[in-house]
Amino acid sequence: NTKEVSHPRQEILPAQLKRKSTASLTDAESLIVEKKAKCKRTQKGKKEASGCDAEEVSTELTLLFDPYKIKKRLTQSDLGHMSRLLIGRDSVKSQFLRWMNEETVRQVESSKGADVIVRDMDTCSEHRLVFVFWASSGSYVLKGGWIKEFVKRRDLAVGDEIGIYWEPIASKFHFSLLHKVN
Repeated sequence: NTKEVSHPRQEILPAQLKRKSTASLTDAESLIVEKKAKCKRTQKGKKEASGCDAEEVSTELTLLFDPYKIKKRLTQSDLGHMSRLLIGRDSVKSQFLRWMNEETVRQVESSKGADVIVRDMDTCSEHRLVFVFWASSGSYVLKGGWIKEFVKRRDLAVGDEIGIYWEPIASKFHFSLLHKVN
């Protein structure tokens, strides 16, 4: 009595991920980047003439997960003389504070604020800012260099869309300019 057993080295391929809209991906927990190759013929009839397939291969990176938990269209208030980026209270509590250590949260909630590193993912540069709760507005702000290190250096304007998230392992913010108006 014998049973047929599949080859032990046979690979089990995972099911292909279905493409989702970027709106539904903001709640995902890990960054997945899919690289796919697209082939298309560049010269019609070359196959018949040479007996070879003449194809051009290009690669396209598709972001399947959007890590930027908070997205904001910049206003004049974010770019003006107050030198701070205003971030809403509910967003900060749900996306940032719960991932920060207790001491950092205590500092943020104090009037002094916490020194934090903000990594500009587009330029691979890091900047030290202060993250603090402003009781007067009921909002959180990044200040102490926001204008110099981000607005002027990156030439940010009203209507530009930025993204920001807290990376708990490195204990720093990650920033990106997602859409430039002009």
